Amino acid sequence: MSTPHPHTHVDVLLSAQDRKDADAVFGALERVFPDTKAGHGPTGARTPDASGSAHPTVWALDVDARTHGSEAGPVELRAPVTADLSGDPHHVHEVETALAKSFGVDERSSVSGDQELDVRLRLTARDAAAGGAAGPR
Repeated sequence: MSTPHPHTHVDVLLSAQDRKDADAVFGALERVFPDTKAGHGPTGARTPDASGSAHPTVWALDVDARTHGSEAGPVELRAPVTADLSGDPHHVHEVETALAKSFGVDERSSVSGDQELDVRLRLTARDAAAGGAAGPR
């Protein structure tokens, strides 16, 4: 087992109506950050924290931002997803940049601490965010 590198990890919490939307976001992050292991550890589980009710459910993933894989292109979402990112400011910005290549990103709030940054984003399908314009360059 490798030694954890907490300063290179970003906690990602997603609030979504549909598990498929959460899986789409996690899939994009796993392509960009290949050392991220879905389903490992308490923050890596893709299990909802509540039963299948009609309100948004929260899913969590611990993104390992040390290595970069392939870019994820535009990814379809059925509905907007709220993403809360928390970690080292540099790595939080890397995760936010990666998300912006796949989704429309609207930063809702940001709180800086001594060595940590918390950011809340609203993710949408790129076409919805761009008003039908073409995807990323």
